[in-house]
Amino acid sequence: MLCWTAYTFAYLGRINLSVALPMMDASLPSVDKSKLGIIGSLFFWTYAFGQLINGKLGDRFSGRSFIFTGLIISALMNLLFSFSDNLILMYVFWAINGYFQAMLWGPLMRILNRWFSKEKKYKMALYIFSSVVGGFLLTWGVIGQISAYAGWRSVFWIPGIVILLYSVIWYLFARNSPEEVGLNVETGLSVEDPGLASEDSEPKDGLKAKDISFIKFLLHSKLYLVALSGIPLGFIREGISLWGPTMLFETFGLDLQSTMGSVLLIPFFNFVGVVAARLLITKFIQREANLGALFFAGGTITCALMYLSKDFSLLIFLFMLAACSMSLYGATSILTSVIPMKYNLTSSIAGFLDFSIYLGAGISGVVSGFLSNEFGWGIMALIWTIVGVAGIVCIYLAGINETTLKRMKRKEEFINLR
Repeated sequence: MLCWTAYTFAYLGRINLSVALPMMDASLPSVDKSKLGIIGSLFFWTYAFGQLINGKLGDRFSGRSFIFTGLIISALMNLLFSFSDNLILMYVFWAINGYFQAMLWGPLMRILNRWFSKEKKYKMALYIFSSVVGGFLLTWGVIGQISAYAGWRSVFWIPGIVILLYSVIWYLFARNSPEEVGLNVETGLSVEDPGLASEDSEPKDGLKAKDISFIKFLLHSKLYLVALSGIPLGFIREGISLWGPTMLFETFGLDLQSTMGSVLLIPFFNFVGVVAARLLITKFIQREANLGALFFAGGTITCALMYLSKDFSLLIFLFMLAACSMSLYGATSILTSVIPMKYNLTSSIAGFLDFSIYLGAGISGVVSGFLSNEFGWGIMALIWTIVGVAGIVCIYLAGINETTLKRMKRKEEFINLR
């Protein structure tokens, strides 16, 4: 529960920008959507590189302290952003926020990996991912409605205060492992593969995990294909998260309260996607990438339908947007929650896969802002469809590799029995 709440509140301090964008666009006349999109892109890029750096560090240092640091700095950046009128300072504060928000997910996954048994860890991984949905509901539902009366600055100072207070609670009560409180949990980490082995275990080929570079491990496991699929996944998913409220606000001429009330459908659909992934994952053990490909395909098909369907109503547009986001959140839960749990380098892998997703998200922030200024929001469904096809190809190839390795292992076991 501590981990779930930590990530839920962390989301208050990152997707709150999507709530503020329509108001900032209207109240800051010298700033257009292209410049506002840069704020989101800087966050995503520093978050992406932060995941790459902090994912590795999170495997070496205390996850509890890492998460505390990320929470408290994120809170301070939100507070500073709320008092800023200078666009450059906004860029700086939100970029710093992105880096320190990246200190959370990998260490959280590592803590969960230590606290739960092999039988429970997959379910817990998807359970913790539902905190993302909780964060959306709180931000778009509660903060969004308050901001209609309190202005766009409240979108930042309210989360800043909440995260600051919770960071203290986290540090007082969270622990890195059950051993720290006198408990013992059998985690069931696999040692069949160099990448899966613990640091002190001896794999079959005689190499220790610590002697194998992370790049070689990515090549050996074909996780680079999963990471490549994460770039278009992030481009589409975070494009919806960042610009979804603004799309509705401008396309259908809604007021802010109606806009934030309407987009609440999206996190509910996101939750359905996460739950669906949780229910289906037991049918795809050792074939997790295949399940991710199915979810990705669903999102891409929805994007194509959005582009081909002209002059649709608000309800149909909102349903399609939510369905696309639902499918992509199902895919994301597989990529960033389930797949890293297969390996002992949980924090590093979770961080690397998150890096790829937010690399794509960073591109989406500024590209979406520019294209919407030049051509309107209708062009984005076509762009999402094109990049979605590229993502499906990558994750499908990763799924083929999983199936091939599984068949080779079965064949080897059969030969050994003869």
